[in-house]
Amino acid sequence: MSLCSFYSIIERAGILKEGYRDVTLNFIDTHCHIIHGVDDGPASMETSIEMARLAMDDGITTVVATPHIVEGYYDGHDRSERLRQLGSRLSDASIFLELVAGAEVPMSACLTGDAGLLKPLALNGGIYLLMETADTTFEQLAQAVYQIRLCGLYPILAHPERTRFVQDNPSRLAEIVARGEVFCQLTAASLDGTFGKSLQKSSLVLARSGLMHLVASDAHSTGRRKPCLSGAYEILRKELGETAARMVTHENPRRVLESQELENAVRNSGADVSGRSVLARFMHRRR
Repeated sequence: MSLCSFYSIIERAGILKEGYRDVTLNFIDTHCHIIHGVDDGPASMETSIEMARLAMDDGITTVVATPHIVEGYYDGHDRSERLRQLGSRLSDASIFLELVAGAEVPMSACLTGDAGLLKPLALNGGIYLLMETADTTFEQLAQAVYQIRLCGLYPILAHPERTRFVQDNPSRLAEIVARGEVFCQLTAASLDGTFGKSLQKSSLVLARSGLMHLVASDAHSTGRRKPCLSGAYEILRKELGETAARMVTHENPRRVLESQELENAVRNSGADVSGRSVLARFMHRRR
């Protein structure tokens, strides 16, 4: 049982007094496939409800529903109504979880620069757009970022640690991020080792190098890809400290929902990453 699950249980049992709720940190999950029947996430309303229960037990208080946008299959037009229906079922089940509309947008759609398509898909209707980071080239990634910015939006890269072109050359990603117009969202299951040691290693390289603004579950089910952030939070707390861990699981996610500027988790947390840069050490070992 995770620390957050423990506190969630004893709080609901009435053991914790009011004012101690912040112990669970009130995680905000900015990437979750919780809407059923629209993509490769849950197939039924019942699974969506169970995912919500797992999220609440893990200390998550807000979930941004981010279904895959697929041309000719699902365009996200009915997300609000689907979330209203799910929210009603959660209320009936005494599951207390705020649901917010968003989407995971493919790079191909972002490259069109179609503001009429992209703006309605922004997270919580704000200024941030979650773009799926496909295996591509840095040149194409930079072009997609440029097109999104022309629409008045800021791209958030979903799971960059899982793409080969970033794993092979993270310093190129650092160059793009340094311009201040794109942000990185790492997957909790990559950081906590659920997806294996290799992805955990590449995630920590990005995290310790300042290429991490958000951590999200990218949950699709109640199994291996479930909506949990507490494991990643504990890893980051040990690696970078409490301030950085909280920044990427609560503070920056809150800023996304409020269309505020995001902070760099490493640079603004006081985390000790002294000595030769992590990226330099990583690239040296690959030679």
